[in-house]
Amino acid sequence: MTRARKKAQMRLARVLNDRKEPHGSLITDESILKGVEVDDSGIVELWVKPPHPHCPCCLDDLISLKREIGSQRGVLGCHIEIVGIPHAERWTAAINE
Repeated sequence: MTRARKKAQMRLARVLNDRKEPHGSLITDESILKGVEVDDSGIVELWVKPPHPHCPCCLDDLISLKREIGSQRGVLGCHIEIVGIPHAERWTAAINE
């Protein structure tokens, strides 16, 4: 494991540790956060299933989360993939544009 990967994992853990989505659930709940991957260069990928896919505040919160993760030292970039909801590809595109 590279140093860049370790740093990115530590920073990501700090960001996600007690973060709640807008409706009060922890973002790390298994029903919301479906997967996490940090590559050797420090790029973070998250797979997320929003608990309220009709709610615009959930979309705004995920955009904010992406920016916060991407701004951490040691994190080269962040990509959030939305899964398990209708039109997930549209959410993914909106968050990562």
